[in-house]
Amino acid sequence: NEYVFTRQFFKEYGSEAFTNIFSRTLGLMSEQLENYLFHCHDALCLLLMIKLTHSFRRIMKRRKINSLDGLLDRMTNLLWPRLKMIIDAQIRSVKNGNAKKLGGVELHAHYISRRYAEFTCSILLILNRGKSGAGSVMSGGDSSMGRGVSSNALASKASSSSSGATQSVPSYRGSAGDMLVNDVSTILDETVLLLERLADEHKTNKKRIVFLINNYDQIIGIFRERRCIGREMNKFVDLLMSQRELFVEEELLHGFSKMIAFVRQTESEMTRLATSSTGMAAAGLSGNNSLSSRIDYTEVVNPNVVEALVREFSTSWKTNIEQINRNVLSYFSNFRNGMEILKQVLTQLLLYYTRFQDIIRRVWRSKPPAFCKDLVSTTAILAEIKKYALAI
Repeated sequence: NEYVFTRQFFKEYGSEAFTNIFSRTLGLMSEQLENYLFHCHDALCLLLMIKLTHSFRRIMKRRKINSLDGLLDRMTNLLWPRLKMIIDAQIRSVKNGNAKKLGGVELHAHYISRRYAEFTCSILLILNRGKSGAGSVMSGGDSSMGRGVSSNALASKASSSSSGATQSVPSYRGSAGDMLVNDVSTILDETVLLLERLADEHKTNKKRIVFLINNYDQIIGIFRERRCIGREMNKFVDLLMSQRELFVEEELLHGFSKMIAFVRQTESEMTRLATSSTGMAAAGLSGNNSLSSRIDYTEVVNPNVVEALVREFSTSWKTNIEQINRNVLSYFSNFRNGMEILKQVLTQLLLYYTRFQDIIRRVWRSKPPAFCKDLVSTTAILAEIKKYALAI
């Protein structure tokens, strides 16, 4: 190449000759890059250029050629600030986003969640793409070249090999790469806040929850597609699980609100009564080992209310479950996600009904009332749940 030719032709003056011959060409390259960056708003393009620049620097170092160090330094000093400026603009855009600017919201996933997931996955994959030991975009190298990548890996200590020699590489702490990782975390937090603001556009709490579930599920799906398994995806998995739990309670309240309210209130009263009786026994005022079996719970339970709840459940539980199934299928665009939520709703319903039956057994231990014959068996409910589970 040109460098080898000048070294061989000019001998001990080869390095100086190379600089004198190519100084204008290299200066033109720097000027062209600066002009391009002035109108560039593509963060991924800049990140790729940074990665290539660092890779070239490592190749030059391996070949013991330092004549291009000045050019590569200038390129790095141009690329990183411009990338930081664009990322900061992205963060401001997300922070200032609202439904009016983004075109309104529906129940299904908003396009902003897909854009966030694609953008973040691209950054993480660019930072980690390449063979082990190859150059990274950050000074000091890149330690995570596996399929599953995250910002956790980028913030850890790295080690890489070059020309068969293994060397220790310092942490990225304080480096430009660490700054980029922090910005990715900031974008994540601001995106979560943006989705919550968009969810607030819905009038009911249930619709807000459905909107968030659809968006979190879409983001997780893209992260899994790209094999970006790490802190970012785990954050959205946790958010999705918490919203699912909220949806389960909201959905059950529509058809079984009276029974659920009765179970919660009665269990609280029974616990209070049992605690009070235990305290009296500990003070020596009453009781022995069979105290719990002699507590009279009938004072906290109205038989007429229980009978009404038993008859209402026995006549409407199948209809309500069918309505839950229709709701879930219409709310969630991801069929598998919807079926998982449906199973969770029906399982929670079974748990509530089991607690309801347990209250009846504890209140009327010796002589069950006549309305107990109308209780639906848990076996029948399980069979209904399995019928819907087969669709998964």
